[in-house]
Amino acid sequence: MVMNQESLINSFKEEAKYANQLTFPSCVDSFANIWEHEFGSLDGLPSDVDDLIAHRAVELGLME
Repeated sequence: MVMNQESLINSFKEEAKYANQLTFPSCVDSFANIWEHEFGSLDGLPSDVDDLIAHRAVELGLME
């Protein structure tokens, strides 16, 4: 079954919202792996997803 991009993004956003310092990296890895598997590469990843990842990483103290 091929996933819809919007559905996958919405699921990731919901999961990222509740992630903590320990679970966030796995959350991002899982999302990236599924995206790459379903859509061939990360090249088509929407910029708002990149922004969300960076913002949550800063919020969680994983990045400055």
